[in-house]
Amino acid sequence: MNLRTLRRSDDEFIRDAIMSSGEDEAELPDSKARSLSVTLLYVIAGIVICLAVWWIFAEVYNSFAARVITFPTPPECFARVFEMFAEGFSILGSDIGTHVLNSLRRWVEGFLIALVIGLAIGVAMGWSSRIYRLASVPVNILQTIPGLAWYPVCILMFGLGENSALFIIAVTAISPIAINVASGLRRVPQVNLRVAQMCGKSRMDTFSEVLLPYAAIDFINGIRIAMANAWRMLIAAEMVVGVAVGLGYAIQIETAYMDYVTAFACILIICVIGLVIDKLILANVESYASKRLGLEASA
Repeated sequence: MNLRTLRRSDDEFIRDAIMSSGEDEAELPDSKARSLSVTLLYVIAGIVICLAVWWIFAEVYNSFAARVITFPTPPECFARVFEMFAEGFSILGSDIGTHVLNSLRRWVEGFLIALVIGLAIGVAMGWSSRIYRLASVPVNILQTIPGLAWYPVCILMFGLGENSALFIIAVTAISPIAINVASGLRRVPQVNLRVAQMCGKSRMDTFSEVLLPYAAIDFINGIRIAMANAWRMLIAAEMVVGVAVGLGYAIQIETAYMDYVTAFACILIICVIGLVIDKLILANVESYASKRLGLEASA
């Protein structure tokens, strides 16, 4: 292969492949596999950077600042994670699987509550300019309130326990969904709506065939932000509202017992779950929607 061949553009390659092919479809490189490999490499590189910074900081701290308790290092915490999932390891009578499942259950329940309320508010705001002007200020005020600032409200309403945790999770996830859904619906070009009216589309058909596809990416972005907010607030809520099992509760208890290695191991599990949900599930859903709408080249 000469230098000229190596420097050919992708367009030249595609043209030559089509011209030389006797079939209807030309055989092109697997760009999807290449894209997934590049994405995976970046994810791995980011994880390696985080672990390296953590390890270096821990070693420096332990060498110069630690007095009684040392800062946990990545090898110690990974070893503890494997130990935690081994049979017989428990945190206050519950194994780590029970803590993880209870946290995931609370997260899903709180997020689903927020999804229903956020979608209703967002669709109403995106559909009607009057409702948008009326509701935009309350929704933005809701967004500015930190999740744990709702602590006195949920204690007054529900007391300590499960319902207070669900309330904090849901209330922090409503506004990102409502704002993104409303923004996506409102930025649909008016010409698209006029064309739908000229074609005799009903309001429901206009919503399902024009508004919804155009705003799909905003919907997904709102859901991603809301799920991340709900996951972060889940851990904080489990620490303060008196639940008896969960990853946040486990971190609080192990910190009180000064078992920082186990507490950091729980944080590692939280990071892994959040990364898997965002990168393997939500990112693929967003990519699929983008390709279906023609916003991203299909492989």
